[in-house]
Amino acid sequence: MEAFPPPYVEHQLPLIVLSGLGERIDDSQIEALLPRQESGTKISTSSAECEGDRAAQLLDILLKHDGREQAWNATALPGPTTQLKYCMKVIGRTYILPPRKAAPLPQSPSVEAFANTQTNQHHRSTELHSPLSPLSPGSPIYPDGVFTPLWFEKHQQQVPALFLAFFKIAAGEDTSMNEQIQIDINAIRTALSRSGFRTRFAAVLMSDTSILQSPELEERLSAIRRATTLDPKSGLFFMPPMSSQAEMSTFVHSMFATLQPLIVEHYRDLTKHARRKKARGGPASSVASSIEGSPRSLSTPGWNVRYEVKQGVFAEFRQEMEVAERHYTAAVEDLFGSEGIFEATASWSPRWDEARLLCDSVALRVVRCQLWLGLTTGAVISWVNYQARMKDLVDRRGKGSQTYGWDAWESRWSEIMAQLIQRAALLDLQPSNKHDVDATTEIATMRLFAQPEKSLATLERLPPFHLLHHPGYWYRMAFRSENTRRGKALTIPEEDRSPPGQSPASAVAKRTKQYDTYLVREAHEEFAHDHINRLSDLAIAANQHFYARDQFRSGERLTYDLAVEMVSARKYDQALELLSPLWNTCTWRHDDWAQLFRPLLALLHVCALRTGNAATVAETAWELLAIAPADHPVHRSEIAQYISEKCADTNVAVRLENSQRLAPVTVSFTFTDKETYVGEAVECQVTLTSLTSSETSTLLVSRVELAISNGRKLVLRNCDGDDKDDQPKAFVDLSAAQEDGDGNLVATADLRLQSGLIRVYSLFMTFKEAGIVRLRQASLFVEGEIFSLEHALTDEDLVRWRAVYGLHEGQLMQTPLHHLDTTSVTVLPKPPKMQIVLHGLKKEYYTNEEIHLEAELINEEIEAVKAHATIAIPHKQEHFATVRWTKDSADLPSEFTIDSLLASQCQKASFAVQTSSKPSSFTVNIEVDYALEPEPDTYLTKSLSLEISTIVPFTANYTFGPLLHIEPWPSYFMTSPDRGIGDAEGIPQQWRLGCTISSAGLDALVIRGMSIVADNVGGDAACEFVEKDYQDTQSLPPAASTRRDFHFVTRKLSLDDRRPTTADLNLQIAWSREADGNQFIAHMAVPHLSLPTSEPRVLCTVLEQTPNAADLVLQYHLENPSMHFLTFALTMEASDDYAFSGPKHRALSLAPLSHLRVEYELVLHDSVYTSSGEEGSWIWPKLQVVDSYYQKHLRVQAAGPRVVVDEKRGIGVLVEEI
Repeated sequence: MEAFPPPYVEHQLPLIVLSGLGERIDDSQIEALLPRQESGTKISTSSAECEGDRAAQLLDILLKHDGREQAWNATALPGPTTQLKYCMKVIGRTYILPPRKAAPLPQSPSVEAFANTQTNQHHRSTELHSPLSPLSPGSPIYPDGVFTPLWFEKHQQQVPALFLAFFKIAAGEDTSMNEQIQIDINAIRTALSRSGFRTRFAAVLMSDTSILQSPELEERLSAIRRATTLDPKSGLFFMPPMSSQAEMSTFVHSMFATLQPLIVEHYRDLTKHARRKKARGGPASSVASSIEGSPRSLSTPGWNVRYEVKQGVFAEFRQEMEVAERHYTAAVEDLFGSEGIFEATASWSPRWDEARLLCDSVALRVVRCQLWLGLTTGAVISWVNYQARMKDLVDRRGKGSQTYGWDAWESRWSEIMAQLIQRAALLDLQPSNKHDVDATTEIATMRLFAQPEKSLATLERLPPFHLLHHPGYWYRMAFRSENTRRGKALTIPEEDRSPPGQSPASAVAKRTKQYDTYLVREAHEEFAHDHINRLSDLAIAANQHFYARDQFRSGERLTYDLAVEMVSARKYDQALELLSPLWNTCTWRHDDWAQLFRPLLALLHVCALRTGNAATVAETAWELLAIAPADHPVHRSEIAQYISEKCADTNVAVRLENSQRLAPVTVSFTFTDKETYVGEAVECQVTLTSLTSSETSTLLVSRVELAISNGRKLVLRNCDGDDKDDQPKAFVDLSAAQEDGDGNLVATADLRLQSGLIRVYSLFMTFKEAGIVRLRQASLFVEGEIFSLEHALTDEDLVRWRAVYGLHEGQLMQTPLHHLDTTSVTVLPKPPKMQIVLHGLKKEYYTNEEIHLEAELINEEIEAVKAHATIAIPHKQEHFATVRWTKDSADLPSEFTIDSLLASQCQKASFAVQTSSKPSSFTVNIEVDYALEPEPDTYLTKSLSLEISTIVPFTANYTFGPLLHIEPWPSYFMTSPDRGIGDAEGIPQQWRLGCTISSAGLDALVIRGMSIVADNVGGDAACEFVEKDYQDTQSLPPAASTRRDFHFVTRKLSLDDRRPTTADLNLQIAWSREADGNQFIAHMAVPHLSLPTSEPRVLCTVLEQTPNAADLVLQYHLENPSMHFLTFALTMEASDDYAFSGPKHRALSLAPLSHLRVEYELVLHDSVYTSSGEEGSWIWPKLQVVDSYYQKHLRVQAAGPRVVVDEKRGIGVLVEEI
């Protein structure tokens, strides 16, 4: 936009003149650039300016509302519905407004004038217009011009929308100061009224004290208000002293909120005035025809353009960008119309270029408005359409689009688009922060181009170019057009390159008709102009945006294109400076884009030769050998000779690394085996392949060095001329290579490489230490008289080759290798021949078992050895088991020494493993460190790991129930004389714990005994076991089971204690694998027991001795251990299996702490005996016991032999055979 006058491209902001706060230098300089107003209205006041820190702070706050440096978008510069931004102009006490009407032309009275006194011709000829109107003879666009930049300057820099004056008022001053303020305010208002402009006025009175502190200020303010007739709300503001900038900011914000409607109304009035003039169709025809000496006047379409542009500018002042865009578009259409300026004006006329300048500026404003409104795709479409229309116009009416002037216009138009996008600061096109974790691929794509607006997003065939891309693309378009302009400038004929003063008139006339010089230089100046600086600026601007969005390839290509132009302009130093970073960092080398990288390399090589940069010449020549075409000079001689010729006076030493540079030779290294042992030879192959062109002479490699991670090197040296073969061999056997004094393997071989030839060098290496040996670096050396080059390869991927070569019938064949990492080999220690054999292993092992095993050490070495054997469990598993060596049932340390174990001899050692009480898995490690007697310092290690898992040997199921305790209950009224102070006093209750033990292992186990132990008895109770243990021996096969019952009695320590009794019991099983084997104890926890002690219950037993008449006597024992009187209702139900003797219905009352027995004699029917089995018959008597008070059914429980409880049928009694 620099080619246009600044007023044409600046964004319009409402102009506010600040008077009385001092004068800023920047504004003074702007004023100096404006034309001097000789006949304008002068505004001058006599009041002193407001000075001091307070005035300076207020001015700074006011200038923060200046929006000239803000981005061109609705966020930075909001519309009239919110807070506007302004163009602030700071002046002193004097200001001159431009004249609104032009000065009248000097005239002398004539006879014809007096003769025509009856007509109004004299009136029309003397009618005055704006000094910038085409109707004013003194106007720069008189008589048929459309517009001048001075009109924009007039409204942006001279005619304010608001004149804001600041005066200082103090409480202690006399009334003369008030009068002076009144005089100055009235003088300003009079001058503004006399000027003819509708500028609004407001005054700010700054006081050092507030009205509360100085009440007399109220009277002075009222006097000023009455004398000036200013509106107290929008014309006169009082500013008391303020303690902070925040208060000042609030005051200024409130003041502008009040004045903003007046400012907007000012530009609305100007818009209405322009609209009325357009509605009248421009000036009257009589006025236009009366212009003296005018060959022609401005046409009606021209006047329409003026009014549309004015309305657009005034809408832009109001920040109504949608309205402005509509008027600007109408102005462009009028300019391109069939009767517009372009069609009615000759292309050689200066008015043509003025119209083009105006049209370009208005089109620029159209695009700016669309970007402002977020119509990104619409802005691109407007840009493209305008370019096409202008090209068609230039081809039809101008001098064609084949001139350098048109390319300059296209470059300028593309650059304008880039600058507009930058000033718009669109959020969708801002480069994403590289450190932002939310910068996803989708967001990064949005940073390259903006999404189309909703009205166009539904179009299926929207061209990609119609999406608004970031400024880098537009700068690149400008670069290409500028490059085309330079190419056409260089083709200007010789006769057009001389200045007009040195050329014949006919040539000058021809040149005028042939070249389009709109905003460009004449042909003779264009040819001599240096376009490289302009191209460089555009490329730098474009690359800033490309690199900010990680579009490195686009930036690299643009840099290369710029370097090409520099080379064509013979600026080799600048081209070398530009190409060197690109050569070092470009992605073309790594992406194998030879079509791009090859010309870059050749161009850099030329620049290095021209500038004498020997190092760059050597490096580029080395890379060109790999990709340059066959006809390149670098292929015509050996590389060392070529560089020596080109850099004859300079010693060149170059070192390259990895893929930093392309190499014409590939180096591959392979270990044929994945593993080897100390002292054994392993084959390795070095493969060299030439990538040069078929026309290249033989490439001679001086030597190849391969550095191994253990500090050794493998060196291949080029042999002398006498040792070279006539025809290089593909496979070279170097197994006879010897180590030098430093331990490096050095071999001499023919290192001549022909194009496309693969040469394989086979060697054997041995290692003295165990570990992983890896290729650390492979280096190629090419050396000459004044030249040496080393290309080091430290990247394993560049030297790794997953195949091994061999000769088959004279042909080179390759065999794939199965291991991936072929550049490394694992050197294992010398394999031990000591064997460890374990004896006595079992299928399963159990908890709390002590395992006894025997380890046999067998010496299969050819020499006697001295050994140290250790046994241990890993530290993390030590809580699972313990291990120790044993001998004759005695424990030994964890390590024992064998002083001498002859070859083929063996020695046994026993060890014991004590397992824990919980199931677990652990490892027992046996490690034997031994040394051969001839080599006492070289130790070998043989190890064995034994995985042991332990399980619980038994599983148990438990049944629990009450038993009848026959001892009498304690009484409150009687105390036993035998009871001690600490004895239990509670009611004794007997219980039965049934344990069913099953074998859980795969081996038959022997149960040596069982016992029950009380780990904890809670609730202040005592526990006494009636049957505590069983000591009988029983063999338990796998999956078999056995049952044991344990009886115990619980008693509360206190008779008054009603809390439940809790018991934690532990079942201990003594077992062994064999009847006479070692005995182990298995601990099995019984589930937690909670025993009620104060609840009533009913127990059922069978009387063993029955009367003759009865077959069976049932005894029901009702117990009331509570402290309440309880009454129970008993009901015996009849049955088909028996007849009973006793009450069918009965009520019993039990005193506290008492129990009662109820008996029923049963006579069994014959059917019972008929259906009996081997054990007998079962009957199911049903006695219902109900608590009469709580109506609660008490469940009858089995409390003796021959009585069981079933969940569904209740109590069952076994009837034995009689």
